[in-house]
Amino acid sequence: MFKIIKKGLKKVYYATKDKPVIGRFVRIGAALIKLPEYKQRQLFFEEQQIPALLRSLSEINARQSATDAKIENMLLSVPVSLREMKRDIENMCNSSEDTHKRMDDITDSVAYLLRRVEFVRRELMFEMRYGNSAPLSGGDNLNVKTQIISIEKLTNFRKKGEIRLNLGCGHIPLDGYLNIDRRALPSVDIVSEAENLPFEEGEVSEIFSSHLLEHFPAEQLRRELLPYWFSLLKPDGIFRAVVPDADGMINAYTGGEYSFEQMREVTFGGQDYNGDFHFNMFNSLYLSKLLSEAGFVKIEIVSANRKNGGCKEFEICARKPGAVI
Repeated sequence: MFKIIKKGLKKVYYATKDKPVIGRFVRIGAALIKLPEYKQRQLFFEEQQIPALLRSLSEINARQSATDAKIENMLLSVPVSLREMKRDIENMCNSSEDTHKRMDDITDSVAYLLRRVEFVRRELMFEMRYGNSAPLSGGDNLNVKTQIISIEKLTNFRKKGEIRLNLGCGHIPLDGYLNIDRRALPSVDIVSEAENLPFEEGEVSEIFSSHLLEHFPAEQLRRELLPYWFSLLKPDGIFRAVVPDADGMINAYTGGEYSFEQMREVTFGGQDYNGDFHFNMFNSLYLSKLLSEAGFVKIEIVSANRKNGGCKEFEICARKPGAVI
């Protein structure tokens, strides 16, 4: 019943509140009726909502103060950290022995890495140039076909069991040797490449060459030729070689004994024909090291800084280890 009366009063209020005279009295009456409700709402707002709002503001302010304090502490700690870093650096610098040891360790590591990089580079270059599909001819692309010209001479050497080879003999054959060259020159007994000789492993007593090794790249000589010649020799077999003496030539050039043209020709070869190009140069220490790596022993320098026309040369001798008894 109360709701029906209240609903009816609301209709009367909305219908008459805008009338010129009666509307004014209607609005005053409505205000008087609602006055207790307004007072109750005001009391609720003042006693409950305002204190709660003040508490929230206080908590927010407290959190902000704590945040500001943390930021201030962090800013204050930065100079402290910097001072600690500065102190550590000064201590490290003052400890010279420890610092030098660390630097030495770093230097050794870098040097090791550089050696590994160089090793990989040389491996790749060797495979690209001397892989299974590449010719092994010291830079020439045309391998010669092996021809035994002096068959009777070879047979006699084999009967004696003393096969001695003069590799790359050119125009200078040696008595008591089978003279071998890749060109069919007069007095050549066997036409063959130096890396594909018509002999079995352990069949040869001595291998000699004069101004041949410099015609092959260093990696081919180290990886293939010297191990190959080593395999052909008998136990206690002899390897001898004469090569341009780099130390002697450099000293002769810097001392004014030899001209630049002489130095250039010895370094790079005469280049008069295919195969007359130098790919390598030696001093006694370097060639001794190569022979040792190939397995040779009793390595000795027979002669050094020996003059031969427009060249300084040295002669080296080495042996294959004897048979194990």
